[in-house]
Amino acid sequence: MVIRFKDYNKRLSDFEQKILVCCPQCDCTARVLSVNSEQSSLSSIKRITCQHCSYTKQQSNIAKRKYRLWQNNYIAQRNSRYGILDHFFGLPLSLQISCCGQVLWAYNEAHLSFLENYVQSTLRERLADDTLGWHNGSLASRLPRWLKLRQDREKVLQKIQQLKHRL
Repeated sequence: MVIRFKDYNKRLSDFEQKILVCCPQCDCTARVLSVNSEQSSLSSIKRITCQHCSYTKQQSNIAKRKYRLWQNNYIAQRNSRYGILDHFFGLPLSLQISCCGQVLWAYNEAHLSFLENYVQSTLRERLADDTLGWHNGSLASRLPRWLKLRQDREKVLQKIQQLKHRL
């Protein structure tokens, strides 16, 4: 049976509205959410909240984002226990697991479902963007090769199921 996946030009930033991370205070799952503000744009203010220990922190300086992303990648390479970090607060993602010698990660349930749909499909179609035409900016076109390989499909799907049980 052919399972079809259509790439509707979803980007990684489309899944950044809610990011599940490990709380720095109690190590349970916390959420990084966008905060509405009249003074700045929606994407510039992020707040982390933990329902288990009531930890809250807000970060509003978007200029630090690129530096923090570089800094987090540098820290992750130097200290492998961190794994993949979010680029707003530098905290480890809650949904990450070792798979096929790499790290399989997702921001949230929607991102995990997207990955599952992509991996389990046997027919993957890309659609041209209305404004940009054919380009390489969609998440499906940017996925790593090991995630796309047919030979690792069952292993990856098992790891995705393990991540779903953590939710």
